[in-house]
Amino acid sequence: MKFAHKLTLAIVLPLCVALSAGGTWSIHQNFRAALDAAARTYGADQMEQRYALENALSAVQGDSANEIYSCLCAYEQEQRTLGREELLFAVMGENGAMLYSNLPAEVPYQSQRQAVAVGEDRVLYVEAGTADYQLLGTPLRGLSRPLWLINVYEVSAQFAERDRQIRQHLALEGVALLLAGAAAVLVARLLTQPLQRLETASAALSRGDLSARVNLASGDELERLGRTFNDMADAMTGQMQALQEEAARQKRFVAAFTHEIKTPMTAILGYADLLRRGEQPPEKRHRAAGYIYRESGRLETLSRELLLLFGLEQGGVALEPVQLRVIWDEVERSLPELTGRLAREGGDVTLRANRALLATLVRNLILNAAAADTEQGIIRLWCDRRDGMLRLGVTDTGPGIPAEELEKLREPFYRPDKSRSRQNGGNGLGLTICECIANAHGTTLHIESEPGRGTTVWITAEEAAPCV
Repeated sequence: MKFAHKLTLAIVLPLCVALSAGGTWSIHQNFRAALDAAARTYGADQMEQRYALENALSAVQGDSANEIYSCLCAYEQEQRTLGREELLFAVMGENGAMLYSNLPAEVPYQSQRQAVAVGEDRVLYVEAGTADYQLLGTPLRGLSRPLWLINVYEVSAQFAERDRQIRQHLALEGVALLLAGAAAVLVARLLTQPLQRLETASAALSRGDLSARVNLASGDELERLGRTFNDMADAMTGQMQALQEEAARQKRFVAAFTHEIKTPMTAILGYADLLRRGEQPPEKRHRAAGYIYRESGRLETLSRELLLLFGLEQGGVALEPVQLRVIWDEVERSLPELTGRLAREGGDVTLRANRALLATLVRNLILNAAAADTEQGIIRLWCDRRDGMLRLGVTDTGPGIPAEELEKLREPFYRPDKSRSRQNGGNGLGLTICECIANAHGTTLHIESEPGRGTTVWITAEEAAPCV
């Protein structure tokens, strides 16, 4: 069952129950009031008859059934001469003997006895044929023998009025329910229309349509639900795009890695096969062994850098106070070939970092700067303060990098100038490792470059108390 149908039933069913219960109670109350009014009227009439019969029967000489019967016949004739043609009564003696009766034959004898048995304060109702009667029984007092007066009054009009009210109520209730049902259907459709739009958008989203959204302006919980759905769809879209970008990045990584190891492996296999074929001239053998050694070293460096890269992606880097000048001294000693090209500015600070990883970051930035600047220009190591944080950077005077290339620099194995990087022994992982080291320190790698004006790469770090 659809929600709109459930909502319609939820509106119509309580209304149906309320109308039925209210109408039944109202009709019953009216009917009881009419019967009670008739009982009071007929009760007063019975009292008059009782007094009259008591006077008439008290004058009878003797208490034989014939004498009582004659007296009652005379009483009835007298009442009819007074215009009471509808007078219906009976007089019952002891042991239920019927001394006189002009009651309709439809009124059973057992009902008459029951009217006597319930007493003068109670009313008995009997349906006889097509008519309904009210039976009243009361004892006749002051006589030599016990007698009871039974009066019967027709109350068919009250029952007919009750039936008419029931039919009228059912007709009115049917019309009211039809109108309420039509209104409920309209309201249910209006209320469920936003849900249908949400269902349509959800189905589209499940089929892969990431642009599916809903625009609800109902001003209630459904509008908030629509905004929540849109937020969820935006989050899913972002996650899907991130997954697609990650898949594409991994695909590029695998392709670049495969290409990266293909050249040295091909060369190693070729020269190894040359040496395996037999004795070669010393010069040729020395050249082949040297090439195998150099390419094997490149593969070993590549594997070491990949292990470092994978380790950084796992996180868990411990930070401690580190003197920046100590880092710079350590890096300079590891790069004797660049002596005279490095210039320092503002290194007398202590920062929170991982000493080994920060040294690797600075070393990789220096090597990238040296590889980019073929004119052997000065490479500047600098540190300053901005917005309460330390900025640590490396600036070169090389040819610069076009703006469209900047974001690609962080990708593994990417080289703006592939031929020069390979000649210098680079693997294209330097800036990727630097980016991961920066992320492990809670920051990111900033790259600023302009063609013809050099490149600056820097990170931010938290300053620490000087080491004791």
